[in-house]
Amino acid sequence: MSFSVRAALEQFTLPHPSGEGALTISVAPPAAPMPESGVPVLYVVDGDLLFGMAAEIARAVSSAAAFPAHYVVGIGYDADYADFLKRRTADLAPPIGAEALESLGGMAAAIGGAAGGGADAFLAFLTNRLRPEIAARYPNSADGPQILFGHSLGGLFAAHALLTRPGSFAAFIASSPSLWWNGFAILDALPAFKARLAALPRQPRVFVDVGAKEQELPTSVPDGIGVTLEEAQAQIRAARMVDAAKEFAGALGDAGLTDLRHIAFAEDDHVSAAPAAILHGMRFALGRDR
Repeated sequence: MSFSVRAALEQFTLPHPSGEGALTISVAPPAAPMPESGVPVLYVVDGDLLFGMAAEIARAVSSAAAFPAHYVVGIGYDADYADFLKRRTADLAPPIGAEALESLGGMAAAIGGAAGGGADAFLAFLTNRLRPEIAARYPNSADGPQILFGHSLGGLFAAHALLTRPGSFAAFIASSPSLWWNGFAILDALPAFKARLAALPRQPRVFVDVGAKEQELPTSVPDGIGVTLEEAQAQIRAARMVDAAKEFAGALGDAGLTDLRHIAFAEDDHVSAAPAAILHGMRFALGRDR
């Protein structure tokens, strides 16, 4: 049985870029009146978990005229949770080395860490296959700003997309990004990013957030997840989620990115930071912070 949130007003499938299986695409058209062109689109990876939340936030804030009306597009798998964890790792994560994989301990098996490496193919799918499909189905979105949101491994994916193809979206929301993946290897892309950014006619807007409590060590772990308390605590120490997000945002600024905001949500942990990131990230992406 799927654990997906069935909040979509419209739903269809597209072949997975690997050629095996399909991706479930969920679309929430704006509830508020829309202009005939230029309507923004928010693309949400991990749509099984986050699409419903993002769609409800969009409906609420658009109805209150706090934001411009915008589409929300979720990309998911319509799979059970165990399969979802592995499939998202395969699509959202860059490759990982053997030593870094071993350091994950029991978590490696739970998330299918060895299957990572499809981030570039997944990004190509979003920009080359899904975006034209959305434009064809919803023509008033074709020339609107295209915004990418990802949380956790999805935040890592958003960071990877930004560093390797900074012109692929008008805005990137990298929420609680798992920068620690493969020993923080993503940071190796920063020198090339500086040159890519300088070559763009217009910079993207970039929002990097984290829950300020994400480096607090747990005192217990749920049963059945295949990770011991000691492994969980070691992973949190090594991940340096709060510090790493701040340092990453600083490095982006040093590379010349000007439309940039970093927030550590004071009362939030890794899970509760996601809805705050959608709300505040979209406010920044749509220019409503000005």
